[in-house]
Amino acid sequence: MQMTDYQINGILWRMKKKVSLLFFVLLWLTVSCDLVNNFSQSQATDPTPAAVPGGTAVASRTPSADTTPDIAIPTTAVTETQPSLRVWIPPEIALATEDSAAILNAQLAAFRSSHPNVQLTIEQKSASGQSSILNYLRTGRTIAPTILPDMIAIPIEQISPALNEELIYPLNGLVETALLEDLFPAALELVLKNNQVSSYPFVVTGLPHLAYNSEVVSETIPIRWEMLTTLPHRLVFPANGTPGGLLCLEFYLDAGGTLTNEAGQTALQVEPLATALQQLFTAKSSGFILDQSSNYSTLQESWQLFQAGTADFALTSSEQYLRLRDEQEVFRVTAVPGLQQPLNPVISGWAWAISTTDPTRRALAGELLTSLIDSSALGEWSYASNFLPARQAALAFWPDEDPYVAFARSQLNRARPMPFSSTSSIMTVLNNAVFDVVTLAKTPQAAAEAAAAALQP
Repeated sequence: MQMTDYQINGILWRMKKKVSLLFFVLLWLTVSCDLVNNFSQSQATDPTPAAVPGGTAVASRTPSADTTPDIAIPTTAVTETQPSLRVWIPPEIALATEDSAAILNAQLAAFRSSHPNVQLTIEQKSASGQSSILNYLRTGRTIAPTILPDMIAIPIEQISPALNEELIYPLNGLVETALLEDLFPAALELVLKNNQVSSYPFVVTGLPHLAYNSEVVSETIPIRWEMLTTLPHRLVFPANGTPGGLLCLEFYLDAGGTLTNEAGQTALQVEPLATALQQLFTAKSSGFILDQSSNYSTLQESWQLFQAGTADFALTSSEQYLRLRDEQEVFRVTAVPGLQQPLNPVISGWAWAISTTDPTRRALAGELLTSLIDSSALGEWSYASNFLPARQAALAFWPDEDPYVAFARSQLNRARPMPFSSTSSIMTVLNNAVFDVVTLAKTPQAAAEAAAAALQP
């Protein structure tokens, strides 16, 4: 009996589905195992956490990481014989430092103790790339839904696409109002989507600082950029990458610039952008900005030049400074000077999101989330991880004697939420404009006109 084309196509479709399922499961297991192996390597190579200026070392105030963090990688789907909760966490969060990994383990162990009937599974998944959490969710929801998570930690800039694709779901009452009200204003604004709380931000990232060498810079740091550039010192920053574009964005907003036109489309205004770019153009023309700045695209690269003494000032971020600051406080930080007063910093962060619609698992995820964002729990973990907490009450658990705490609190209360993804077209345009004026390839006016034109539909 000869098969019809319809029957043949049906067989081929079923074979293709089985192959896809096998491929997905094999890839999942491979990546998960690699992440476990990577942890062992990070334990051997991660430097000892920096000591707190004027106080004790971080390592002395946190539990010793004498056991491997609880990152279980099951080879089969969770059975339904007992309530279960599966959580995916990127290595940047799970393994931020050796001490923070130990603290997170202790917090997860406490949740297990209080929920002995719940099967809690913690797995590591990348935040970006082909094997990212979102890509796994996209593929797995149709091919292998039983191995997908109920709760995830993801960069806040991924929240919007995740919501739009229904990979995550609004919290809808899972978190008490008081916990939302305790967030720093910009952190809360980051996760408000369509008048709903999309997720809960637990740490803030990217808070910009101006670092300086206190052994060389004896002058009072001015609050106006124009005055800063007259000092007999040099600044290095990544003028060929996102940090340079973000600095330009802050100047642009400081100058009154908007990010949309009357039709609601993404757009830049020429004159405020020209004003912003003029600050960098003048600083470069006067010699305040090092020529090498145009060679760098990351804060890590420019920090090395600063640390070597080639520059006396450097642009940095909160997490980089917390990771690299020295006990003697030779390298200090202040707010980045603006047009008339310090710039309002632009921030992003990480958030806990719920990725299940199952009522039982949503409730369990809400309980775990609440325990992890408890002020003392988040305060202890964030301090050990070198991330600023998104909760005000959590920052209160950082050492009182640390002068950075008051500075960070002030900056976080002044911060603006990052208005778009770091990979967006508007960010690319700003990056290019900064590079053009720092290399003196274009005047600020010409660069601003080109940037505005590049965004026109």
